[in-house]
Amino acid sequence: MKALLDALRKERYDLILVVSVAIVVLSAFGVSALSSAGGLVGLLLIVGTLIESAERPPRRLWLLLAAAAVAAVADIAIADAADAVVGPAVLTLIGLAAAAVVTRQVLLRPFAGTTSIAASACAYLLIGYAFASLYLVIDRVGGSAFLNSGEALTPESAVYFSFVTLTTLGFGDLTPSADGGRVIVTLEAMAGVFYVAIAVARLVTGFAAPSAEPPGGAPSQEGGEEGGP
Repeated sequence: MKALLDALRKERYDLILVVSVAIVVLSAFGVSALSSAGGLVGLLLIVGTLIESAERPPRRLWLLLAAAAVAAVADIAIADAADAVVGPAVLTLIGLAAAAVVTRQVLLRPFAGTTSIAASACAYLLIGYAFASLYLVIDRVGGSAFLNSGEALTPESAVYFSFVTLTTLGFGDLTPSADGGRVIVTLEAMAGVFYVAIAVARLVTGFAAPSAEPPGGAPSQEGGEEGGP
């Protein structure tokens, strides 16, 4: 664990990207961080490390994340994974906050490279997972089913629906039933479109001038290339 944290503090977003993709893939096989206590803690750890590597916040953030993890796991243990609300709510808030912080870091980087690409992908996955958590919260506290079919929304279906919406695929096999749900789904689709457009534009701009020097004249190590004299 210490080795993982040390690597992530050095902004090894390539490692965290692999873990994030694995979480999404495993959710398709019923191993979802939205319903598994162990997976939930792991996802909170990932999000916390992303924030720390991006902004170096005070240690109290880790205490808040630890408290959130304990509350989420207790909620799953007491209310059962099928009825848990605290866990998904925590992931919604922290996931969106982490995605915003990481995106800000990418936009402020003077140069683009593999780290920027991996960080952008991590933020994109966090957005999808955060909205999946939000859909679960709405389904469980809204008084009526989130899906138009009337079926209870499972964590696996929430992840699938969220990423289908985020990427604007819109298969139509799952649809929200109420106006409030449709508004949130529309916002996620818009977020997906704007994020990709902004991230791609920023990365292209960063790669367009690889010979530029960062402030102070030190060569850039981003992407493995040195800056110009």
